[in-house]
Amino acid sequence: MVVTAVLTPLVVLACLAAIAVLLPLKVAIGAGAALVFGIGAIVVERAQRPAATPLTVAEAPQLHALTERLCALADLPKPEIVREAEPEPNSWIVGVRRGGSRLHVTDGLLELLAPDELEAVVAHELAHVAHRDAAVMTAVGGPGEALAHGGQLGRFGGFFPLQAGAILAALVGLLSTVGSRSLARHRELAADRGAVALTGRPAALASALTRITGRLALIPTEDLRVAAARDAFNLLPAGEQHQGLRGRVMATHPSLQTRIARLERLEHALHAGHLHVPD
Repeated sequence: MVVTAVLTPLVVLACLAAIAVLLPLKVAIGAGAALVFGIGAIVVERAQRPAATPLTVAEAPQLHALTERLCALADLPKPEIVREAEPEPNSWIVGVRRGGSRLHVTDGLLELLAPDELEAVVAHELAHVAHRDAAVMTAVGGPGEALAHGGQLGRFGGFFPLQAGAILAALVGLLSTVGSRSLARHRELAADRGAVALTGRPAALASALTRITGRLALIPTEDLRVAAARDAFNLLPAGEQHQGLRGRVMATHPSLQTRIARLERLEHALHAGHLHVPD
């Protein structure tokens, strides 16, 4: 997966360089405009998100206590904990620095999970912090995300060379998305293994994933649209899951079946006293 992390942004840069050097100037300007538009759209979108309200120790003493314990085991600074008033059960980490991260948990998650399951979920999120996944995914997927957003300019009529440049930008963004989502699936499995290393209870994480998946299936699609925008950072994807080859290639997370199978192998390895479980 190191190859994917390195090659994805390099391919994006190579494609943009080829557009600039090999194609007419007006097409290159269209691609550049799409990139600028995409960056602006992402900045505006994130600025419009509601401000997070920290969850105090008095409001959730158990959650704070288990987070502190896990942070001590992982030698990590404790993240700020934020409670989201959302019915779907999910969690995610925000922040590219180990010392400046925020752990987001929804009302649905806190209401659904047993204490050992909640601990396993928090351990999964802390593994993302330890692996610096937010920073890695931003660096790998950020340029492609901007190009994909900016490529929407190609949907509008107008001067054809500029429109063609925007369409090419969208195609480069799509190519980048394939690479970054492959990396995201790998990082999710690594975070699952990290959670097991912290808690020693693969079954608790497997149980949590199964419970959350079942509850998400009961949430109306309309209520999941906002959550789906951050699927790459969620414990489990909330958006519509495509089937077949497209679903496998564009998925932000491994399938539940894959994750459960990996966790079962880790459970068997722990019982057998093995220190390492091959992927």
